[in-house]
Amino acid sequence: MKKSVRQVLRKIYGGRADVHLDLYGLSNQHRRKHGRGCDMFPSDPLQAPLWAAFASLTHARRILEVGCGHGYTAAVMASAAGPDCRVDTIEEDHDHANLAEQSFELRGLSARIHVLRGRGQNVLSRLKGQYDIVFLDGDWREYPGYIPHLRRLTHPGSIVVTANLNPLFGGWGGRLPGKPAIQSYLTRLVRDPHFRTYVVPGEWHSISVRV
Repeated sequence: MKKSVRQVLRKIYGGRADVHLDLYGLSNQHRRKHGRGCDMFPSDPLQAPLWAAFASLTHARRILEVGCGHGYTAAVMASAAGPDCRVDTIEEDHDHANLAEQSFELRGLSARIHVLRGRGQNVLSRLKGQYDIVFLDGDWREYPGYIPHLRRLTHPGSIVVTANLNPLFGGWGGRLPGKPAIQSYLTRLVRDPHFRTYVVPGEWHSISVRV
């Protein structure tokens, strides 16, 4: 996104994109410190108002995230949905999970956010109940295997947001592996009668509504 566009959007949002912005900065500092082997890439702060909108649309009481990192987006979602909402966030990296839990404690969010440790596919298979919002921000090569769990863990009116589609469409991840997995996932999701799905050009997210 062009710098000028970002500046305009920040003015329009009037601070709504700045929630937990310090945690966003800490996430990027951690990745730069640990180098190429670290996959902690927090969501763009300009996406923060999205979660408030979705929380209002779904009257969110349960939110699920796959790919916690330092906890930036989980904290944003918990704040957007309010004190009556609970967020489950899945993180495979033990050190990242520890950092996230520390971040939530410092922000008074520990009672509202639960870090589930393990690979997305393994943890999803153990979850029960249904979520109002699901955010996939993990290993896109696992995404095709998530679809049965997405059906089981959502209800009509739930919203599923999928990030990390860039390896298929270009942009920051254009040279990364896993393009066939993303294409398979999106094709199946678009054709699944349980969901209505839109792929957001440019941002390369998909938004799916459970029907």
